[in-house]
Amino acid sequence: MAKIKTTRVWNGLPIDEYTDTETGVVELYSQPTRGAMGSTTPGTLFATGDDKGKWSYNDQSGFRRGYNNKQRTQGKPTLTQEDFNKKFFTDGIKLFNNDRAAVLNNIENYTGVSQAVRNKVSFSENGIPGVINPETGEKNNSQGNSVEDPDKNQGEEEEGDSFELRPILEKPIGSVPGQNLRYPLGQIPNLGYDFVTFTAHEYKAAGNIDQLTTSSGLERVGGALETISLPMLPGREESNSVTFGSDSMNAIQAAAGRIALDTLNTFGESGLGESLKQFGARSKEELDKLLAGGGENKSAIIAYFAGQAAQAPGLLTRATGSVLNPNMELLFKGPNLRTFNFAFKFRPRFEDESVAVKEIIRIFKRNMAVQRSATEMFLKTPNIFTIKYIHNSGEDHPFMNRIKPCMLSGFNVNYTPDNSYMTYQDGGMTGYDVTMTFQEIVPIYADEQQNEGGTGF
Repeated sequence: MAKIKTTRVWNGLPIDEYTDTETGVVELYSQPTRGAMGSTTPGTLFATGDDKGKWSYNDQSGFRRGYNNKQRTQGKPTLTQEDFNKKFFTDGIKLFNNDRAAVLNNIENYTGVSQAVRNKVSFSENGIPGVINPETGEKNNSQGNSVEDPDKNQGEEEEGDSFELRPILEKPIGSVPGQNLRYPLGQIPNLGYDFVTFTAHEYKAAGNIDQLTTSSGLERVGGALETISLPMLPGREESNSVTFGSDSMNAIQAAAGRIALDTLNTFGESGLGESLKQFGARSKEELDKLLAGGGENKSAIIAYFAGQAAQAPGLLTRATGSVLNPNMELLFKGPNLRTFNFAFKFRPRFEDESVAVKEIIRIFKRNMAVQRSATEMFLKTPNIFTIKYIHNSGEDHPFMNRIKPCMLSGFNVNYTPDNSYMTYQDGGMTGYDVTMTFQEIVPIYADEQQNEGGTGF
């Protein structure tokens, strides 16, 4: 948005106020007049409040003339230019500054939270009266100076005459590439604070079976959408694991394996005929090895095969009181995908922070949700996230782990975290407890740990 129009009736004189949310400048116009045949004459620019909070006339005599005309219609005395100047630069400017501040402090008058925070910090630092600095929570007084207690300004906000603010409709929240939301406002990223960022990305499917996932997982990461920056809280940990399982192979299974390997190797080199000869020769050779232990081995081998034929595996034990040595060993089965749990306590301190927390929650929920195709015949993969731990220098944290692209698999919000239901006047919750579960989309490999920064993955 650019200019927001509001209307102030100052001592009977209607004035249209145009406040620019990009610059903080406010302009005061007389209301347009209607002529014959429905024509309209634009209003006259009376005065301007600049981006530093200073005021100046654009049409000094026209402003006083319009004011005095309204004074006459109300039976009140007219003012000299000197008296009008005193009236405008004391009572008048106080009201117009309050109107401008009401527009600039309203987060709904910006395209997003990040723009609102950026512009309002600039307005506050430039000395525009009445503006609340979202990073400190301090409110500028009538001289443009920040004060810790906003109530100190209440005496300046006189009721005056009636005025109207243009109604603003709530804007839908969706993916906004490049949008950066953060909590708490004013604490990160430039105040020596370590934090963690969550950036949502579109999921990129392989397209065909030949495009397999590589070890990095980055080929599944599409265009960046919103980025959310949150403080580094206790409980940051990682857990790496791989899967091992017990495996056994008795002497007969080992012999069968050797026969199969030799036969297949011969088939690859000499063809089917030679492979059949090799199969027979290797089978006889392995059987001779098994029977080489004498009568005890022979009886056991016969009992084993008899049990297999009769579908009675326990026959060997019944006949001999023995079992084949399973040669059990723990063998590697495969890698595991890591899971990361995050828990954040949101306690909004003022309106901008409350709105930011609401948008943060909605953005996480929207990006983890299943998407529908246009025809609703198919369901699409939710968006994925990249997660980074950031040191106060703005770079990846030099002593913490790295995380590969993740899916947000679980998201929980507690709206009554302190066992009581409490809201601010506008309905904003006084607190939210949010827990999230992320799972990496690809496993970790040893060669990646060698060259990765920090403590590796």
